[in-house]
Amino acid sequence: MVHRIIGRRPSPALVISLVALFVALGGTGYAALAIPKNSVGSPQIVDHSVRTTDLSRKAVAALRGDRGPGGPAGPQGPAGQRGPAGEKGPAGAAGTARAYAEVDNSTPSFVTARTKNFTAVTRVDDGVYCLTPAAGIDPRAVATSTTEDFGLSDSDGFVMVVGTGSDCSAGQFEVETDDLYGDATNDIAFDLIVP
Repeated sequence: MVHRIIGRRPSPALVISLVALFVALGGTGYAALAIPKNSVGSPQIVDHSVRTTDLSRKAVAALRGDRGPGGPAGPQGPAGQRGPAGEKGPAGAAGTARAYAEVDNSTPSFVTARTKNFTAVTRVDDGVYCLTPAAGIDPRAVATSTTEDFGLSDSDGFVMVVGTGSDCSAGQFEVETDDLYGDATNDIAFDLIVP
């Protein structure tokens, strides 16, 4: 049986594959032994054939230069979605105003939650209101500030404190409301503050 295995001739395909294997192994061995160290340079390398993964870390680090100047800022992106509401903060300190009033023009009356140290309000004529302050507040001796309450008003206009005026008593504040054309109107709610 040994004689049969040795006596057989190899097929042409086996011969060619063995020759190819020896040539391939011999070629890399020849290149490893025959090409001197550091002999491959730029003329021998095809453009774009070497990647940073083919280089040592030291070689890659040598390729990095100083960082260049920053470019111009890009256009602003679209606004993001509104975030969730934050927690309610602590109550603020008590205000320092001596008196304040929010007057609802429809009745007229005070908005109780937004009124302090005023006792009465009356409308004596179109756009003329008399506000009575609490005891100890003299309308002739204090400065005031007033503004339209846009949330309650039926239209836009002007609000002015006339002082004691001629339509209210000496112990009252007189407030007049006018439309945008300067005509007296009952369509404007307002706030009055006595600091």
